[in-house]
Amino acid sequence: MVKATLPGVALALATLTGAALATAPYDFAGHWTGNAQETGKSAVMLTADFTMAGARTFSGTLAVADGDQPMQCTVNAKVRRRVNVALRGACADGGTLRLRGRANPDKQTIAGTFVEKRERRRHRGRFVLGKPAGAAHARILHGPSRSASSAVLSALGVPADGHWGLSPDQGRVTLTSLTFQAADGPRQVDLVGCTPTYTRDAAALAPLLDCPFDLLPGTYVGLTVGVSTRFEVLIDDSLNGFYTDPASPTGLSTTPPAGGAQFVSFVVPGPGGAGAVLSLQTFFTSPLVVDAGTDVSLDIVDDMIHTVFANVAGGTASFDTSLPLPAVQLVPSVSGAGKVEFYSPTGTALDALMPGPTDDESGSVRVFYASPGQPSYVFSPVPGPSQAWNVSPASSPANDGFRAGGYLGLDASGTLCWALPTDYTYAQYSELCEMPVVATVGSTTTLSCQHLSSVPPPVSGDTYASGCPPITPDEQRSLTLVAN
Repeated sequence: MVKATLPGVALALATLTGAALATAPYDFAGHWTGNAQETGKSAVMLTADFTMAGARTFSGTLAVADGDQPMQCTVNAKVRRRVNVALRGACADGGTLRLRGRANPDKQTIAGTFVEKRERRRHRGRFVLGKPAGAAHARILHGPSRSASSAVLSALGVPADGHWGLSPDQGRVTLTSLTFQAADGPRQVDLVGCTPTYTRDAAALAPLLDCPFDLLPGTYVGLTVGVSTRFEVLIDDSLNGFYTDPASPTGLSTTPPAGGAQFVSFVVPGPGGAGAVLSLQTFFTSPLVVDAGTDVSLDIVDDMIHTVFANVAGGTASFDTSLPLPAVQLVPSVSGAGKVEFYSPTGTALDALMPGPTDDESGSVRVFYASPGQPSYVFSPVPGPSQAWNVSPASSPANDGFRAGGYLGLDASGTLCWALPTDYTYAQYSELCEMPVVATVGSTTTLSCQHLSSVPPPVSGDTYASGCPPITPDEQRSLTLVAN
């Protein structure tokens, strides 16, 4: 994700009622956060610390997270006409800025426009800033876990040539940012030190790391998680013959390293082949309303089973870094985390040979339950949109024209069913799928899908929990529950 080179401004309003604003001096003292976005550029995160200099003046510092080191600015401001703010600042790179905004006492925010001058060029855009809501944190949780009773393959001296899906023994993924989508624009918050260590055989939904962040009050309809393109993994697979080895030119060896397997890193391309951050977007099934003082808890499930891919040719193994795809499956939830399942056509959660040279675990199904009773989200990779949520697109909030949908539900017979669209406007569909769920790792089931341009709505409610519609499958495959 390319960040704007903008030394923008972060101000905020102290806790005041509308009546207090009209009759009492303003108090802008304290620590505040926000975002600024230059026209045509990505939003950047801002932080500021101010002290009151007079009844209607204040000063302090602000910083913009623009690159590795935040840009620091010194600012002086005046409050005019009760709720109008005018600010001037000088920044460490020689740039100057002017900001004009209007305070909203109920939301405790300031929104407006800015003009920044640098090297004789003017940059214009909009900003929003305010007092952060209550404590906000992202809980990174372990994804589904394989059972000791999982199917065991015969040991191989050297892995067969072909395309492999690997499940690292351990992995490290760096989450760089969270961008909450509001009706009036994105709210990006940068994460610091948010690099959980994943251990494949740890318990499902075990806490891995807690990453705090600041979030402004507002109403949000979607979320984008920023993930570094650099991944670290440790693989020690004597069964199939894969070992991570820093001494290997490819980072992988098919024979045990003298000192044992160790962590290695690899880098996948960024968006369009550029940049160092990948963006994973999800939509909320209902608006997330954050008021001042409200605590925010975000769960993010970290799943690395069959998310790292490698190619073997002539007995030499190398990571597949041909596509801008993250080597992890992340599932964010603002509704809690109750259960996770992974169904695979390979029959194993361990390293597995894929059926084709470009097959990245197609035909698999990953299911997330915010609470154990009903599924909340499913990911079933197909060409095109591959996600479905437990909501009707007629009920979910729009996010720049896109939204959650798919009618995902588990009916009374224990059958999971969902619809996949051609795009997330849901004007047209691609297929309708159903799959009986199983409870025990190692049990098999059948995924059945019918390609349709339109699908029936639920009999009642927003999901197919009221009953899966009948289909005439034109595609079926056997899947095994390999982790839960």
